[in-house]
Amino acid sequence: MTLDELVEKETKEQSDWLAEQVAAGKTPDDIYAELGTDKAGLGKFGIFWVPPKKAFMIKPMRGYQTTKLSGNEKANDAGIQGGNAIK
Repeated sequence: MTLDELVEKETKEQSDWLAEQVAAGKTPDDIYAELGTDKAGLGKFGIFWVPPKKAFMIKPMRGYQTTKLSGNEKANDAGIQGGNAIK
């Protein structure tokens, strides 16, 4: 799988795929290499390795470096509460 393919998946599918890779015994570095990226590259999409849990965490709010919608955006929200949600 490539990074672009992973990013196009829904959050649950991303989480499941990453968990499968970890369960198969792959290290985070192995997964980064397979995706063709590194820790920072995956972090740009809100996906982080959490060493104490030995698992990947996917942030619900993805940040400014991605165009993937989180579902929390508002269509007419320019700092004003009560906009219509983007669908």
